Amino acid sequence: MSKIRRAIDRRRAGEDLGIDRTAQKGRQRTINADGSYNMERRTGRLLGNFYLYHWLITASWRHYWLVVFGFYGVMNVIFATVYYLIGVDQLSGAEGATPAIRLMHCFFFSAQSFTTVGYGGIFPVGRLANLVATLEAFTGLMTFALATGTLYGRFSRPVSRIKYSKNVLIGPYKDITGMQFMVANEMSSTLMEMEARVNIGWFEDDGTGNMVRRFQQVQLEIDKIALFPTSWILNHPIDEESILYGRTMEEIKKLDIEVYVLLKGFDDIFSQTIYSRHSFMAVDFLYGAKFRKPWFINKEGRIVMDLTKVGDYDLVEMPVVEMA
Repeated sequence: MSKIRRAIDRRRAGEDLGIDRTAQKGRQRTINADGSYNMERRTGRLLGNFYLYHWLITASWRHYWLVVFGFYGVMNVIFATVYYLIGVDQLSGAEGATPAIRLMHCFFFSAQSFTTVGYGGIFPVGRLANLVATLEAFTGLMTFALATGTLYGRFSRPVSRIKYSKNVLIGPYKDITGMQFMVANEMSSTLMEMEARVNIGWFEDDGTGNMVRRFQQVQLEIDKIALFPTSWILNHPIDEESILYGRTMEEIKKLDIEVYVLLKGFDDIFSQTIYSRHSFMAVDFLYGAKFRKPWFINKEGRIVMDLTKVGDYDLVEMPVVEMA
């Protein structure tokens, strides 16, 4: 191995990922399966790190629509109650035989005012009712403008759907071994110029009896591909410069190794660069296996990508690697 390669490896081994170096037993994974950081933020504020716009953009669709429809319903109930309290006689066409019917008419008028539809069947005739209707129409306009903005933001936000294999395999590679995992694009969009960066973190004694976390950016057989139509097996040749060199599965678990993955590529649908984060823990390692191809050629000659097969593997015999 050249002196330049060794110098690059030493520099990368000391790179700072922005992740703390605290070593603590029982620590969970740093990055969740969805790419979010597995951490809790305490701000000292009443609502913590909650920001409404950020939440509306990133929340699940189910929670998003629950909040939107819930807010719409609550606001109409509030304004309907106000109309009822100031007097149903100030709303022409809202008469009813019972209080429940009159309140229902107030709710429907509120919905028309809030959305600025105004069918004309019910309309305000008193000053106070007109004032409340004016306030409600303004509130509705501003609310729907914000709702439209968040809805557009959700659709326009670049989203990556990269599927990772469940396991990290240590399998045969040429005359040595390699650490491998598989990724695939779950969406029909075309990803191009895909780049990968893989780092490994582990616990180590700093020489004073204190455990610290060390990091190493590992060399990949291929760290960039031009096109990404099917799947991609990222392979790290385990040579003498790798922290995994000569490690047994017991040692990997004892070191509490965690593999950090950052993928970057260009999405032609959004015309933007997308990112995907993931991490593998020591328990995800599997020794002596090789990935199966998750795609095949059908009778018509077309490639069929089976995303349910991403991460499937076969057990294989491992070569005997002599330690240098």
